[in-house]
Amino acid sequence: MLEALLEAAAAVLAADSLDDTLRRMAMHLEALVPYDDLAVYELVDAGRTLSPAFAAGRWAEEVMAESFSHEVGITGQVVRERRTRNVPRVDLDPQGEVVAGTAHEPEALVCVPLLVEHRAIGALNVYRLGEQAGFTATEAEVVERFAVMAALAFDSARQREVLRAQARTDGLTGLLNQHACRERLELEVAAAIAAGRPLGLVAIDLDHFKSINDAHGHAEGDRMLQAVAERLTFAVRATDVAARLGDEEFALILPGAGPAHALTSAERARAAIAEISIGGRALTASAGIATYPENSQDAGRLLELADNALYCAKRAGRNRCQRYAGRRRDGPLPTGQAPPSIHIDQR
Repeated sequence: MLEALLEAAAAVLAADSLDDTLRRMAMHLEALVPYDDLAVYELVDAGRTLSPAFAAGRWAEEVMAESFSHEVGITGQVVRERRTRNVPRVDLDPQGEVVAGTAHEPEALVCVPLLVEHRAIGALNVYRLGEQAGFTATEAEVVERFAVMAALAFDSARQREVLRAQARTDGLTGLLNQHACRERLELEVAAAIAAGRPLGLVAIDLDHFKSINDAHGHAEGDRMLQAVAERLTFAVRATDVAARLGDEEFALILPGAGPAHALTSAERARAAIAEISIGGRALTASAGIATYPENSQDAGRLLELADNALYCAKRAGRNRCQRYAGRRRDGPLPTGQAPPSIHIDQR
């Protein structure tokens, strides 16, 4: 059994992502101790809430939909007390809780705390269905020993995910940063080409933002940027992507959006930003729009064209949206040259 545990540990620790780590945990544990259902919970919200990180079995979808307080249930007890419980009948246990949407039926449970340096980070639950389906003491010990390695693997994978996210995220606003935005735009352009669907890109720049920093200070300017990011997030669809390109410039990637839809989205974003006020005056923004396939099939060119349209909007008076409407152009724009034809939509 020790050799099997070591082999399982090596396989789980070799995973290259959090999702892969969790899937390997489920697969290799089942080979050691057969089970019907599995759930991995992690402590979040400063250790007050147990949130599902992974589930396998008949009720996986229902399990993944429900977080709960660490003060309730067998899992909460195990995490608080940092000790394993082998429960032959969860349905008869006074601490037993039923996940919403699942059946109330006879099942056995081994619940093991996931500990890293004596600190609880979550729990590993394995279930077996039936009135006489309890886990033996030996099986519970195997799950417990497996959980020692699983906790380290899970914690390490989670930390790597956090670092990856930080590398892709703007620290002030929580939006994608410029590098991540360019990567995502490349992927969305490729997907649009493959699916034969349009794609919109909106470049947004806050008007006179330097004067806001000068008059009210950079701390207030930062609060304005955070408010803009929040407004943009709520102004777009769930499938759209908002990013901060740097300073006071933002971008919206709009899968499936042709020129008219992209213009509507840009106007909605501009209106959302105008809801923010400072010193009794509404914050305004200018926007430039480029689309695939009308303007380019190259992600870098789309961003360049949207940016050029944006600065044409600035020169035309600010607080407006402007759409690039020139012929499709996949070569680079000469330095400092604006697009040959611009369609202006002013509200």
